[in-house]
Amino acid sequence: MFRLALLLLSCSLIWSAAAFDPVAEDPAFDSDYPPAIAELAFDSDGYRLPGLMYIATGPGPHPTVVLLHGIPGTEKNLDLAQVLRRAGFNVLFFHYRGAWGAEGDYSILTVDDDALAALAFLRQDEVAARYRVDRSKLSLLGHSLGGYTALKAGSQDPNLVCVAAMAPANFGLDAEGLERDDPEALGLLDYADSLFMLANFDGPRLRQQLQAVPAQELDTTRFGPGLAGKQVFLVVGEQDAVTPKATIFRPIVDAYGKVSGLSLHSRVLPGDHSFSRSRIALARQLLAWFEAGCR
Repeated sequence: MFRLALLLLSCSLIWSAAAFDPVAEDPAFDSDYPPAIAELAFDSDGYRLPGLMYIATGPGPHPTVVLLHGIPGTEKNLDLAQVLRRAGFNVLFFHYRGAWGAEGDYSILTVDDDALAALAFLRQDEVAARYRVDRSKLSLLGHSLGGYTALKAGSQDPNLVCVAAMAPANFGLDAEGLERDDPEALGLLDYADSLFMLANFDGPRLRQQLQAVPAQELDTTRFGPGLAGKQVFLVVGEQDAVTPKATIFRPIVDAYGKVSGLSLHSRVLPGDHSFSRSRIALARQLLAWFEAGCR
């Protein structure tokens, strides 16, 4: 009878754990190690970048995700940060230099440097202890320009576990488009003129940045070899008109699929560039992937 009671209790605990849904439910509260949001700043090449650490409940150390926003960063995807935190992941969100009050001038040529600086910040002894960070389980997650940034920075950091890109941009194509006065590339310059929240950045400066380096250095399809040995997740919206599935997303998937040692998962979801009609589906897809290979 005692053994039966233990078996029933064990099954109940397993069922309870399996039934917990971080997309829709809060985890059990730990009064000694409560969840929290901490304002912070870290240095990137001498510039202070502001951020938030979403700290998971429990003593940890917790696997930690650096969340990278797009251009200009109006959509921050913080709903995904909350889902990941409820699942036991810390999430660091920050602004690149020159964006939304961060020090320095904004440039697409330095966003990957800022992402790498964020990872270096998390690996500091004092920082990891303060925020309960598992330094052996760091990942990048980015959207649009942030997806490009995650893949580029991820290809330069050999110690990352996972890299995820939602609707990743390819600035190599934009650089090539400018050379032939492609309307879409020129439209991006016009858009840059409207981004007053980005310091010392406009269409002419974006053109200068895109033409300052060879286009292949900005080509997202070429980052695959540096991602070998990592888990990589790519997702796009079926109706995405900003980073279309056929012309931008699929070539990245095809290129990475040929890289030996790169564990690739790709998905197409209903919706636009911001997954406006499929946020819950996006959260579930990402969460399942992070749970399977990134903790």
